[in-house]
Amino acid sequence: MRKILATLWIVIIASVVFITFHFSKPKSAQLENQLPVTTTLDTKISRGQAIATNGNYEKTGDEFLNKDDLENAIANYQKALTVKPSDTDLMLKLGDTYLKNNQTDEARDLFTEAVKLKPDSIDVNIALARTYLGMRQIENAKKIIWNLDDKNPRAQYYKGIIAILYKNFAGAKTIFEDISKLNPKPEQSLIDNNQKFLDAYQNFSYYKGSENTYLELLLAKAMTSTNEYQAAIPLLYDILNTKNNYRDAWIVLGYAYLNINKPNDAVDALIQAKDLTPEKPETLFYLGLAYFAKDDLDKAIYYIEKADKQGYEPKDQINLKLGDLYLLKKDYQKSSDHYSNVVSTNTKNMDIFVRTVWLNIEQLNKPDAALALSKKALETHPNDAMSYNLLGWSYTALGNFADAKKNLDTAISMQPNLDATNLNYGWLSEKSGDNNQAKAYYKKAYALGRGNSISKLAATRYNSLNQNGPIPR
Repeated sequence: MRKILATLWIVIIASVVFITFHFSKPKSAQLENQLPVTTTLDTKISRGQAIATNGNYEKTGDEFLNKDDLENAIANYQKALTVKPSDTDLMLKLGDTYLKNNQTDEARDLFTEAVKLKPDSIDVNIALARTYLGMRQIENAKKIIWNLDDKNPRAQYYKGIIAILYKNFAGAKTIFEDISKLNPKPEQSLIDNNQKFLDAYQNFSYYKGSENTYLELLLAKAMTSTNEYQAAIPLLYDILNTKNNYRDAWIVLGYAYLNINKPNDAVDALIQAKDLTPEKPETLFYLGLAYFAKDDLDKAIYYIEKADKQGYEPKDQINLKLGDLYLLKKDYQKSSDHYSNVVSTNTKNMDIFVRTVWLNIEQLNKPDAALALSKKALETHPNDAMSYNLLGWSYTALGNFADAKKNLDTAISMQPNLDATNLNYGWLSEKSGDNNQAKAYYKKAYALGRGNSISKLAATRYNSLNQNGPIPR
Protein backbone atom coordinates (compact mmCIF):
# COMPACT_ATOMS: atom_id res chain seq x y z
CA MET A 1 0.00 0.00 0.00
CA ARG A 2 2.73 2.43 0.91
CA LYS A 3 4.57 1.86 -2.36
CA ILE A 4 1.58 2.55 -4.59
CA LEU A 5 3.02 5.84 -5.82
CA ALA A 6 6.63 4.75 -6.14
CA THR A 7 6.63 5.94 -9.75
CA LEU A 8 5.00 9.29 -9.04
CA TRP A 9 6.41 11.76 -11.57
CA ILE A 10 6.78 14.67 -9.25
CA VAL A 11 8.27 14.64 -5.78
CA ILE A 12 5.56 15.38 -3.25
CA ILE A 13 6.79 18.03 -0.86
CA ALA A 14 5.64 17.48 2.71
CA SER A 15 4.23 20.58 4.37
CA VAL A 16 3.39 21.47 7.92
CA VAL A 17 -0.26 22.42 8.24
CA PHE A 18 -2.03 23.92 11.17
CA ILE A 19 -5.52 23.13 12.37
CA THR A 20 -7.70 24.65 15.06
CA PHE A 21 -8.25 22.75 18.26
CA HIS A 22 -10.15 23.71 21.41
CA PHE A 23 -9.41 22.77 25.00
CA SER A 24 -12.31 22.73 27.40
CA LYS A 25 -11.26 24.00 30.79
CA PRO A 26 -13.03 22.34 33.69
CA LYS A 27 -16.23 24.28 34.38
CA SER A 28 -16.77 26.90 31.68
CA ALA A 29 -13.66 28.33 30.06
CA GLN A 30 -12.51 27.36 26.60
CA LEU A 31 -9.11 28.06 25.09
CA GLU A 32 -8.24 28.01 21.39
CA ASN A 33 -4.99 26.32 20.42
CA GLN A 34 -3.38 24.90 17.30
CA LEU A 35 -1.76 21.56 16.74
CA PRO A 36 0.28 20.89 13.59
CA VAL A 37 -0.85 17.96 11.47
CA THR A 38 2.21 15.87 10.69
CA THR A 39 0.73 12.77 9.09
CA THR A 40 1.64 13.30 5.42
CA LEU A 41 1.16 11.27 2.30
CA ASP A 42 4.93 11.06 1.84
CA THR A 43 5.22 8.85 4.91
CA LYS A 44 2.74 6.42 3.38
CA ILE A 45 4.12 6.21 -0.16
CA SER A 46 7.56 4.72 0.19
CA ARG A 47 9.10 2.90 3.15
CA GLY A 48 11.74 0.92 1.26
CA GLN A 49 15.21 2.12 2.04
CA ALA A 50 16.33 4.58 -0.63
CA ILE A 51 20.06 5.05 -0.24
CA ALA A 52 21.74 7.93 -2.02
CA THR A 53 23.27 6.77 -5.26
CA ASN A 54 25.75 9.63 -5.44
CA GLY A 55 27.33 9.05 -2.04
CA ASN A 56 25.90 12.23 -0.51
CA TYR A 57 24.14 10.31 2.24
CA GLU A 58 23.76 13.14 4.72
CA LYS A 59 22.15 15.51 2.22
CA THR A 60 19.81 12.78 1.02
CA GLY A 61 18.95 12.02 4.64
CA ASP A 62 18.10 15.70 5.13
CA GLU A 63 15.81 15.59 2.11
CA PHE A 64 13.95 12.55 3.40
CA LEU A 65 13.69 14.10 6.85
CA ASN A 66 12.16 17.25 5.35
CA LYS A 67 9.52 15.00 3.78
CA ASP A 68 8.93 13.27 7.14
CA ASP A 69 10.16 9.97 5.68
CA LEU A 70 11.96 8.90 8.83
CA GLU A 71 13.01 5.41 7.77
CA ASN A 72 14.78 6.57 4.64
CA ALA A 73 16.32 9.49 6.53
CA ILE A 74 17.67 7.09 9.14
CA ALA A 75 19.04 4.72 6.50
CA ASN A 76 20.98 7.51 4.81
CA TYR A 77 22.23 9.06 8.06
CA GLN A 78 23.46 5.63 9.16
CA LYS A 79 25.33 5.25 5.89
CA ALA A 80 26.77 8.75 6.27
CA LEU A 81 27.96 7.88 9.77
CA THR A 82 29.99 4.96 8.44
CA VAL A 83 31.88 7.54 6.36
CA LYS A 84 32.20 10.08 9.20
CA PRO A 85 31.98 7.99 12.39
CA SER A 86 33.10 10.78 14.74
CA ASP A 87 30.87 13.55 13.39
CA THR A 88 28.80 14.56 16.42
CA ASP A 89 26.62 16.91 14.36
CA LEU A 90 25.65 13.95 12.20
CA MET A 91 25.07 11.90 15.33
CA LEU A 92 22.66 14.58 16.54
CA LYS A 93 20.73 14.42 13.26
CA LEU A 94 20.49 10.64 13.36
CA GLY A 95 19.65 10.54 17.06
CA ASP A 96 16.92 13.16 16.75
CA THR A 97 15.43 11.17 13.87
CA TYR A 98 15.54 8.02 16.01
CA LEU A 99 13.56 9.89 18.66
CA LYS A 100 10.95 11.02 16.13
CA ASN A 101 10.63 7.39 15.06
CA ASN A 102 10.26 6.22 18.67
CA GLN A 103 13.61 4.41 18.62
CA THR A 104 14.70 5.59 22.04
CA ASP A 105 17.19 2.79 22.71
CA GLU A 106 19.06 3.54 19.49
CA ALA A 107 19.02 7.27 20.27
CA ARG A 108 20.34 6.70 23.80
CA ASP A 109 23.21 4.49 22.59
CA LEU A 110 24.16 6.96 19.86
CA PHE A 111 24.06 10.02 22.12
CA THR A 112 26.03 8.18 24.81
CA GLU A 113 28.80 7.69 22.23
CA ALA A 114 28.52 11.35 21.20
CA VAL A 115 28.95 12.46 24.82
CA LYS A 116 32.17 10.42 25.01
CA LEU A 117 33.44 12.27 21.95
CA LYS A 118 32.35 15.72 23.17
CA PRO A 119 31.71 15.57 26.92
CA ASP A 120 31.52 19.37 27.23
CA SER A 121 29.00 19.87 24.42
CA ILE A 122 25.75 21.39 25.69
CA ASP A 123 23.85 20.18 22.61
CA VAL A 124 25.03 16.59 22.90
CA ASN A 125 24.29 16.39 26.63
CA ILE A 126 20.83 17.89 26.15
CA ALA A 127 20.15 15.37 23.38
CA LEU A 128 20.95 12.52 25.76
CA ALA A 129 18.80 14.09 28.47
CA ARG A 130 15.86 14.43 26.04
CA THR A 131 16.25 10.76 25.21
CA TYR A 132 16.00 9.85 28.87
CA LEU A 133 12.85 11.95 29.08
CA GLY A 134 11.50 9.91 26.18
CA MET A 135 12.29 6.74 28.11
CA ARG A 136 10.59 8.27 31.17
CA GLN A 137 13.86 8.11 33.09
CA ILE A 138 13.39 11.59 34.45
CA GLU A 139 16.00 11.28 37.18
CA ASN A 140 18.69 10.38 34.63
CA ALA A 141 17.68 13.39 32.56
CA LYS A 142 17.82 15.61 35.64
CA LYS A 143 21.35 14.48 36.53
CA ILE A 144 22.59 15.55 33.10
CA ILE A 145 20.77 18.89 32.91
CA TRP A 146 21.62 19.97 36.46
CA ASN A 147 25.33 19.50 35.71
CA LEU A 148 25.22 21.89 32.75
CA ASP A 149 26.08 25.59 32.81
CA ASP A 150 23.16 27.37 34.49
CA LYS A 151 23.80 30.41 32.30
CA ASN A 152 23.10 28.45 29.14
CA PRO A 153 19.54 29.23 27.94
CA ARG A 154 18.86 25.75 26.53
CA ALA A 155 20.07 24.07 29.71
CA GLN A 156 17.78 26.32 31.76
CA TYR A 157 14.89 25.67 29.40
CA TYR A 158 15.13 21.93 30.02
CA LYS A 159 15.49 22.56 33.73
CA GLY A 160 12.09 24.20 33.49
CA ILE A 161 10.59 21.20 31.68
CA ILE A 162 12.04 18.77 34.19
CA ALA A 163 10.78 20.93 37.08
CA ILE A 164 7.28 20.62 35.60
CA LEU A 165 7.59 16.83 35.50
CA TYR A 166 8.54 16.92 39.18
CA LYS A 167 5.38 19.04 39.81
CA ASN A 168 7.46 22.04 40.83
CA PHE A 169 5.24 24.38 38.82
CA ALA A 170 6.25 27.55 40.65
CA GLY A 171 9.94 26.78 40.26
CA ALA A 172 9.50 26.01 36.57
CA LYS A 173 7.71 29.32 36.03
CA THR A 174 10.60 31.21 37.65
CA ILE A 175 13.08 29.41 35.39
CA PHE A 176 11.13 30.30 32.25
CA GLU A 177 10.79 33.92 33.38
CA ASP A 178 14.54 34.18 33.99
CA ILE A 179 15.57 32.76 30.61
CA SER A 180 14.72 35.97 28.76
CA LYS A 181 17.04 37.86 31.12
CA LEU A 182 20.12 35.77 30.35
CA ASN A 183 23.09 37.31 28.59
CA PRO A 184 23.83 36.64 25.78
CA LYS A 185 20.24 36.70 24.61
CA PRO A 186 18.81 33.27 23.67
CA GLU A 187 18.16 32.46 20.02
CA GLN A 188 14.72 33.44 18.75
CA SER A 189 13.36 29.89 18.45
CA LEU A 190 14.13 29.25 22.11
CA ILE A 191 12.52 32.56 23.09
CA ASP A 192 9.40 31.57 21.14
CA ASN A 193 9.23 28.13 22.75
CA ASN A 194 9.89 29.57 26.18
CA GLN A 195 7.02 32.02 25.67
CA LYS A 196 4.60 29.15 25.08
CA PHE A 197 5.21 27.94 28.61
CA LEU A 198 4.84 31.44 30.01
CA ASP A 199 1.59 31.78 28.06
CA ALA A 200 0.34 28.58 29.68
CA TYR A 201 0.91 30.07 33.15
CA GLN A 202 -0.70 33.33 32.05
CA ASN A 203 -3.78 31.56 30.69
CA PHE A 204 -4.11 29.56 33.89
CA SER A 205 -3.98 32.76 35.95
CA TYR A 206 -7.15 34.01 34.25
CA TYR A 207 -9.19 31.38 36.04
CA LYS A 208 -8.84 31.79 39.79
CA GLY A 209 -9.45 28.64 41.75
CA SER A 210 -8.95 26.31 38.79
CA GLU A 211 -7.75 22.79 39.43
CA ASN A 212 -4.04 22.10 39.00
CA THR A 213 -4.96 19.49 36.39
CA TYR A 214 -5.91 22.35 34.08
CA LEU A 215 -2.45 23.94 34.52
CA GLU A 216 -0.85 20.55 33.86
CA LEU A 217 -2.89 20.21 30.67
CA LEU A 218 -1.84 23.68 29.49
CA LEU A 219 1.80 22.83 30.20
CA ALA A 220 1.48 19.47 28.42
CA LYS A 221 0.03 21.31 25.43
CA ALA A 222 2.98 23.70 25.55
CA MET A 223 5.28 20.69 25.43
CA THR A 224 3.54 19.27 22.35
CA SER A 225 3.58 22.65 20.62
CA THR A 226 7.36 22.82 21.16
CA ASN A 227 7.91 19.24 19.91
CA GLU A 228 8.63 17.85 23.37
CA TYR A 229 6.12 15.07 22.86
CA GLN A 230 8.00 12.50 24.93
CA ALA A 231 8.14 14.82 27.92
CA ALA A 232 4.42 15.57 27.66
CA ILE A 233 3.34 11.94 27.92
CA PRO A 234 4.20 11.27 31.60
CA LEU A 235 2.58 14.59 32.55
CA LEU A 236 -0.59 13.59 30.70
CA TYR A 237 -0.56 10.21 32.43
CA ASP A 238 -0.45 11.98 35.79
CA ILE A 239 -3.45 14.08 34.77
CA LEU A 240 -5.45 11.04 33.69
CA ASN A 241 -4.56 9.09 36.83
CA THR A 242 -6.20 11.93 38.76
CA LYS A 243 -9.06 12.58 36.36
CA ASN A 244 -9.64 9.69 33.98
CA ASN A 245 -12.59 11.37 32.26
CA TYR A 246 -10.60 14.45 31.19
CA ARG A 247 -11.37 14.33 27.48
CA ASP A 248 -8.86 16.97 26.38
CA ALA A 249 -6.02 15.20 28.15
CA TRP A 250 -6.84 12.06 26.16
CA ILE A 251 -6.83 14.10 22.94
CA VAL A 252 -3.43 15.67 23.63
CA LEU A 253 -2.07 12.26 24.65
CA GLY A 254 -3.28 10.78 21.36
CA TYR A 255 -1.72 13.67 19.48
CA ALA A 256 1.61 13.19 21.28
CA TYR A 257 1.63 9.49 20.43
CA LEU A 258 0.92 10.30 16.77
CA ASN A 259 4.04 12.45 16.67
CA ILE A 260 6.37 9.78 18.06
CA ASN A 261 5.17 7.08 15.65
CA LYS A 262 3.02 5.14 18.11
CA PRO A 263 -0.27 4.95 16.20
CA ASN A 264 -1.71 2.07 18.25
CA ASP A 265 -1.36 4.06 21.46
CA ALA A 266 -2.73 7.12 19.66
CA VAL A 267 -5.85 5.20 18.64
CA ASP A 268 -6.37 3.92 22.18
CA ALA A 269 -6.13 7.41 23.66
CA LEU A 270 -8.37 9.01 21.05
CA ILE A 271 -11.04 6.33 21.41
CA GLN A 272 -11.13 7.21 25.11
CA ALA A 273 -11.72 10.83 24.12
CA LYS A 274 -14.38 9.84 21.58
CA ASP A 275 -16.25 7.73 24.14
CA LEU A 276 -16.45 10.79 26.39
CA THR A 277 -17.69 13.12 23.61
CA PRO A 278 -18.64 11.00 20.57
CA GLU A 279 -19.30 13.80 18.10
CA LYS A 280 -16.40 16.18 18.78
CA PRO A 281 -14.99 16.84 15.28
CA GLU A 282 -11.38 17.36 16.40
CA THR A 283 -11.31 13.96 18.11
CA LEU A 284 -12.76 12.27 15.04
CA PHE A 285 -10.23 13.96 12.76
CA TYR A 286 -7.25 12.95 14.88
CA LEU A 287 -8.64 9.43 15.16
CA GLY A 288 -8.76 9.31 11.39
CA LEU A 289 -5.12 10.39 11.24
CA ALA A 290 -4.19 7.70 13.76
CA TYR A 291 -5.84 4.99 11.67
CA PHE A 292 -4.10 6.45 8.62
CA ALA A 293 -0.79 5.98 10.42
CA LYS A 294 -1.82 2.36 11.11
CA ASP A 295 -2.54 1.81 7.38
CA ASP A 296 -6.20 1.14 8.18
CA LEU A 297 -7.42 3.26 5.31
CA ASP A 298 -11.11 2.38 5.59
CA LYS A 299 -11.35 3.46 9.23
CA ALA A 300 -9.28 6.54 8.48
CA ILE A 301 -11.74 7.56 5.76
CA TYR A 302 -14.71 6.77 7.99
CA TYR A 303 -13.57 9.01 10.85
CA ILE A 304 -12.33 11.88 8.70
CA GLU A 305 -15.60 11.92 6.74
CA LYS A 306 -17.47 11.81 10.04
CA ALA A 307 -15.38 14.75 11.30
CA ASP A 308 -16.39 16.59 8.14
CA LYS A 309 -20.09 15.94 8.83
CA GLN A 310 -19.63 17.26 12.36
CA GLY A 311 -18.29 20.56 11.00
CA TYR A 312 -14.54 20.14 11.31
CA GLU A 313 -12.56 23.15 10.12
CA PRO A 314 -10.56 23.93 8.09
CA LYS A 315 -12.19 22.02 5.25
CA ASP A 316 -8.90 22.11 3.34
CA GLN A 317 -7.47 19.59 5.76
CA ILE A 318 -10.46 17.28 5.38
CA ASN A 319 -10.12 17.37 1.60
CA LEU A 320 -6.34 17.01 1.68
CA LYS A 321 -6.39 13.93 3.88
CA LEU A 322 -9.29 12.33 2.00
CA GLY A 323 -7.45 13.01 -1.24
CA ASP A 324 -4.41 11.22 0.18
CA LEU A 325 -6.47 8.30 1.44
CA TYR A 326 -8.46 7.75 -1.74
CA LEU A 327 -5.21 7.99 -3.70
CA LEU A 328 -3.80 5.10 -1.68
CA LYS A 329 -7.09 3.24 -2.15
CA LYS A 330 -6.69 3.69 -5.93
CA ASP A 331 -10.00 5.51 -6.10
CA TYR A 332 -8.42 8.12 -8.34
CA GLN A 333 -11.57 10.02 -9.21
CA LYS A 334 -12.48 10.65 -5.56
CA SER A 335 -8.88 11.54 -4.83
CA SER A 336 -8.84 14.07 -7.67
CA ASP A 337 -12.19 15.50 -6.55
CA HIS A 338 -10.90 16.13 -3.03
CA TYR A 339 -7.63 17.63 -4.22
CA SER A 340 -9.55 19.84 -6.63
CA ASN A 341 -11.64 21.06 -3.69
CA VAL A 342 -8.42 22.06 -1.95
CA VAL A 343 -7.03 24.10 -4.85
CA SER A 344 -10.42 25.73 -5.43
CA THR A 345 -10.09 27.53 -2.09
CA ASN A 346 -6.39 27.36 -1.27
CA THR A 347 -3.90 27.78 -4.09
CA LYS A 348 -0.83 28.20 -1.89
CA ASN A 349 0.30 24.57 -1.92
CA MET A 350 1.91 23.71 -5.24
CA ASP A 351 2.11 20.09 -4.17
CA ILE A 352 -1.67 19.70 -4.49
CA PHE A 353 -1.57 21.01 -8.04
CA VAL A 354 1.13 18.44 -8.77
CA ARG A 355 -0.84 15.53 -7.34
CA THR A 356 -4.04 16.50 -9.14
CA VAL A 357 -2.30 17.02 -12.50
CA TRP A 358 -0.62 13.63 -12.10
CA LEU A 359 -3.95 11.96 -11.38
CA ASN A 360 -5.65 13.51 -14.37
CA ILE A 361 -2.82 12.65 -16.78
CA GLU A 362 -1.61 9.28 -15.53
CA GLN A 363 -4.68 7.70 -13.94
CA LEU A 364 -7.85 9.33 -15.26
CA ASN A 365 -6.82 10.13 -18.84
CA LYS A 366 -8.17 13.65 -18.51
CA PRO A 367 -5.41 15.85 -19.96
CA ASP A 368 -7.85 18.73 -20.50
CA ALA A 369 -8.56 18.82 -16.75
CA ALA A 370 -4.81 18.64 -16.10
CA LEU A 371 -4.24 21.59 -18.41
CA ALA A 372 -6.89 23.69 -16.65
CA LEU A 373 -5.24 22.96 -13.29
CA SER A 374 -1.80 23.75 -14.71
CA LYS A 375 -3.02 27.12 -15.97
CA LYS A 376 -4.41 27.88 -12.53
CA ALA A 377 -1.08 26.90 -10.99
CA LEU A 378 0.66 29.38 -13.29
CA GLU A 379 -1.81 32.13 -12.37
CA THR A 380 -1.13 31.67 -8.68
CA HIS A 381 2.57 30.69 -8.88
CA PRO A 382 3.92 32.65 -11.86
CA ASN A 383 7.50 32.63 -10.58
CA ASP A 384 7.65 28.89 -9.88
CA ALA A 385 9.33 26.69 -12.48
CA MET A 386 7.01 23.88 -11.44
CA SER A 387 4.04 25.77 -12.91
CA TYR A 388 5.64 25.76 -16.36
CA ASN A 389 6.65 22.13 -15.86
CA LEU A 390 3.02 21.21 -15.21
CA LEU A 391 1.93 23.08 -18.35
CA GLY A 392 4.57 21.35 -20.42
CA TRP A 393 3.52 18.00 -19.00
CA SER A 394 -0.15 18.66 -19.74
CA TYR A 395 0.48 19.88 -23.29
CA THR A 396 2.60 16.78 -23.93
CA ALA A 397 -0.30 14.58 -22.79
CA LEU A 398 -2.58 16.49 -25.17
CA GLY A 399 -0.15 16.03 -28.08
CA ASN A 400 0.52 19.78 -28.36
CA PHE A 401 4.27 19.38 -28.55
CA ALA A 402 5.04 22.98 -29.56
CA ASP A 403 3.42 24.46 -26.43
CA ALA A 404 4.86 21.65 -24.35
CA LYS A 405 8.38 22.50 -25.50
CA LYS A 406 7.82 26.21 -24.95
CA ASN A 407 6.77 25.72 -21.33
CA LEU A 408 9.37 23.08 -20.49
CA ASP A 409 12.06 25.36 -21.93
CA THR A 410 10.82 28.12 -19.63
CA ALA A 411 10.88 25.78 -16.63
CA ILE A 412 14.45 24.69 -17.39
CA SER A 413 15.60 28.28 -17.90
CA MET A 414 14.17 29.13 -14.47
CA GLN A 415 15.46 26.03 -12.69
CA PRO A 416 17.85 23.92 -14.79
CA ASN A 417 18.27 21.21 -12.15
CA LEU A 418 14.59 20.49 -11.54
CA ASP A 419 14.46 16.72 -11.91
CA ALA A 420 10.74 16.66 -12.81
CA THR A 421 11.19 19.00 -15.78
CA ASN A 422 14.06 16.96 -17.20
CA LEU A 423 11.94 13.82 -16.84
CA ASN A 424 9.02 15.44 -18.65
CA TYR A 425 11.31 16.78 -21.37
CA GLY A 426 12.48 13.23 -21.86
CA TRP A 427 8.87 12.12 -22.23
CA LEU A 428 8.19 14.91 -24.75
CA SER A 429 11.30 13.91 -26.73
CA GLU A 430 10.29 10.26 -26.67
CA LYS A 431 6.76 11.04 -27.89
CA SER A 432 8.27 13.26 -30.59
CA GLY A 433 10.42 10.37 -31.82
CA ASP A 434 13.81 11.71 -30.68
CA ASN A 435 14.96 8.80 -28.54
CA ASN A 436 18.56 10.00 -28.22
CA GLN A 437 17.43 13.31 -26.76
CA ALA A 438 14.92 11.47 -24.57
CA LYS A 439 17.69 9.30 -23.14
CA ALA A 440 19.83 12.36 -22.42
CA TYR A 441 17.05 13.97 -20.43
CA TYR A 442 16.16 10.75 -18.64
CA LYS A 443 19.80 10.31 -17.68
CA LYS A 444 19.92 13.83 -16.27
CA ALA A 445 16.63 13.38 -14.39
CA TYR A 446 18.02 10.14 -12.97
CA ALA A 447 21.12 11.91 -11.65
CA LEU A 448 19.22 14.90 -10.29
CA GLY A 449 16.65 12.74 -8.51
CA ARG A 450 19.31 10.98 -6.43
CA GLY A 451 17.27 7.81 -5.94
CA ASN A 452 13.82 9.36 -5.54
CA SER A 453 10.68 8.32 -7.44
CA ILE A 454 11.56 10.56 -10.39
CA SER A 455 15.04 9.03 -10.58
CA LYS A 456 13.58 5.52 -10.60
CA LEU A 457 11.07 6.31 -13.32
CA ALA A 458 13.77 8.01 -15.39
CA ALA A 459 15.89 4.87 -15.15
CA THR A 460 12.95 2.70 -16.21
CA ARG A 461 12.20 4.88 -19.23
CA TYR A 462 15.89 5.15 -20.19
CA ASN A 463 16.34 1.40 -20.01
CA SER A 464 13.27 0.84 -22.18
CA LEU A 465 14.92 2.92 -24.90
CA ASN A 466 18.49 1.87 -24.43
CA GLN A 467 19.63 -1.18 -26.35
CA ASN A 468 23.05 -1.26 -24.68
CA GLY A 469 22.17 -1.98 -21.07
CA PRO A 470 21.01 -0.05 -18.03
CA ILE A 471 21.57 3.62 -17.37
CA PRO A 472 25.21 4.35 -16.36
CA ARG A 473 25.66 5.11 -12.67
